[in-house]
Amino acid sequence: MNIGAFSTKNPVLVNIVTLLILSVGFLSVVRLPQEQFAEVPFFFINITVPYPGVSAQDIESTVTARVESTMQGLDKLSAVRSLTNDGVTNIQLEFDQGITRPEFDRVFQEVQNRYSALSLPDGVASAGISEFSSNDFLPVIEVVLHGNLPYVELNSIAQRLADTFEGVPQVSDVQMVGSRDPVIYIESDQERLETLGISINQIVQAVRVRSTTTPGGSLVMPDRSLLLRTSGEIAGPQDFNGVILRSGDPGQAIRISDVASIREGFDSEGLAARYNGRPAITLRITKVPGGSSVGIIEDIQAKVLAYQQSGVPEGLEIDFFNDSTVQIKDSISVLVSNAIVGLVLLVAILLVFVGVRNALMTALGIPVTFAATFFLLEAFGETLNSNTLFGLVLVLGLIVDHAIVIVENSFRLQQEGLDRHAAAIKGLNQVVIPVWAATATTVAAFLPLTFLPGVIGRFLRVVPLTVSIALIVSTFEATLFLPSHFADWPGKMRETRFARWFM
Repeated sequence: MNIGAFSTKNPVLVNIVTLLILSVGFLSVVRLPQEQFAEVPFFFINITVPYPGVSAQDIESTVTARVESTMQGLDKLSAVRSLTNDGVTNIQLEFDQGITRPEFDRVFQEVQNRYSALSLPDGVASAGISEFSSNDFLPVIEVVLHGNLPYVELNSIAQRLADTFEGVPQVSDVQMVGSRDPVIYIESDQERLETLGISINQIVQAVRVRSTTTPGGSLVMPDRSLLLRTSGEIAGPQDFNGVILRSGDPGQAIRISDVASIREGFDSEGLAARYNGRPAITLRITKVPGGSSVGIIEDIQAKVLAYQQSGVPEGLEIDFFNDSTVQIKDSISVLVSNAIVGLVLLVAILLVFVGVRNALMTALGIPVTFAATFFLLEAFGETLNSNTLFGLVLVLGLIVDHAIVIVENSFRLQQEGLDRHAAAIKGLNQVVIPVWAATATTVAAFLPLTFLPGVIGRFLRVVPLTVSIALIVSTFEATLFLPSHFADWPGKMRETRFARWFM
């Protein structure tokens, strides 16, 4: 097939496709999620299983061991780790570094299916099954609530806002930093203890027995089997008063209320945060894989503004901290300005050596190439980040090389007496194989870098991917579209004075 002849004979089709690529590329730029750095998947799966009111030892035997056993044999599973505390267990599944994204997605679905089919004791709450990536320790923004308010009120407001933020699309988790756990204090009367002959250890033992859920074995029936357990009797602070410490004759039982007072409070050993010298609670917000940091932050700021307009307690202030959009916009601004400067210098050099008409035809390939590259990056699930823009700046000078070769060769043939159409066709046909060979060798140098192993390889893979896509697209543009532009664009072809001087 004569590519040059096809291009010059179908100028309308070429122009329509050019406009279509520019339009689709613009939409892709608008839709692409924006973030400061490329997201790095670590290929870990976290399974968090709450089991309220049950000791760590009981959870270990009734939940953790079963989940670990069920997950054995998963494809490319390299390690299983677990951490069990009172009331909750966390199991982490680590997979081989060589696992691909499609393979990991299939394994993630299998983990969900296996857990759904697992038989666990009654009382086990819904599990959280999530992928661990760089998003989990790089929050998109932190919202700081601070002021001279009672801690109970500050904590309550922070909890309500956290619940609101968790409903924002693409938000993965909201972590409250500086929020201390609620506790119940049992303050004993030493004189009463001595009078009644009750020790502190007796109080501790009685509370432990009454608040612990104890497994009671299993009941096997012909058609099914049931797990038995004894639930703790304490549901709230008021229930501590009735805990019996020692019983004797009817009506003479000694209860906690006889020797101690009960009050609610917060853990004094928890993390205490301050902001500008005042008590504070920070809400750290992370996003789901592929989420747009800019979109999430705009939604979060809108939620905060709506809350402030509804009226906030006197003395409470809400500030934003570690706003990633600031870094994102700064990084994008620097790279875009560098790209614009490079583009201007590139066009200026083309004007000097190949003339206005040839320079404009050659430079047209830059926005077309970038538009198609953005479209393909969106199709591949990439985001608009510093690495992506760095790849585009890196390839900026390379994507016009082939166009310069084709235009200059066609211009030479026109000077030798051929008309524009014939010069465009012959000029392309003479160099099309070397042009594609040059692209292939450059792509062959960059593309293997996308397969670098480990976290660093996954972090940097978008740079060679962007460069390779842009080079291939620019070569298609130069061989399919440029001959049509050369043949039909108005204006006279003149050799510049600088070009004659160099020749």
